[in-house]
Formats: sequence, C-alpha cells, structure tokens
Amino acid sequence: MRDNKPFSFKIYKLIGFRIKRLERRLELIIFKDTKNRLIEFLNELCHDYGYDCEKTGNKIINHPYTQKEIASLIGTSRPTLNVSLNELKEENFIDFNRNQITLFKNFA
Repeated sequence: MRDNKPFSFKIYKLIGFRIKRLERRLELIIFKDTKNRLIEFLNELCHDYGYDCEKTGNKIINHPYTQKEIASLIGTSRPTLNVSLNELKEENFIDFNRNQITLFKNFA
C-alpha cells in the first residue's frame, strides 16, 4: 500500500464512508423514533437498490431483505416495523410487497 498511493487512498476513503454510515445509523437508533428510522432506511435502500420508474416517476426498490432483517437493521421489532410500513402505505407515501418497495413522489 505504501508503493501504490492511489489504491491506499481509495481504501481509506471506503473505510471512511463505512464508518460515517455506521455513525449515522447509530445516531438514528439513538435519537429518532421507529417511523423516522424507517424513512431514513428506505432512503438509504433507494440509494443502494432503487431506480426511477419511467412511467410514473416513482422510486422502485428491489431489495434482498426480509421484514425481520429490516427490523433488526433499524433496531425495532418486526410487528412494529409492519405497523410503520402500513402507516406509510395508508398515507400514500409507499407501497410494498415481499421484495419490492415503491416510494411515491410525495415521499419525504
């Protein structure tokens, strides 16, 4: 790594981004309620797995997670996650099924 400075810089940058992301997740778990943690997590999922629907302009997220895994990642129980998802669905912010979440244009 000493001889290849561009490579070592990229590694440091990658580690820095991961630490920053972990700090942000920890901050979310400590200071925000379940619904806000879910919204932030959905925004991260959108960034990682999402794309724009050409017909509607909505964001489509094809994700690999189960509800149990999502609940674990945001620090809540699966039933509480399900309640929060259903609240967002009733407010017409999202629609979801097993492996896909649609974020409508009015999503926060």
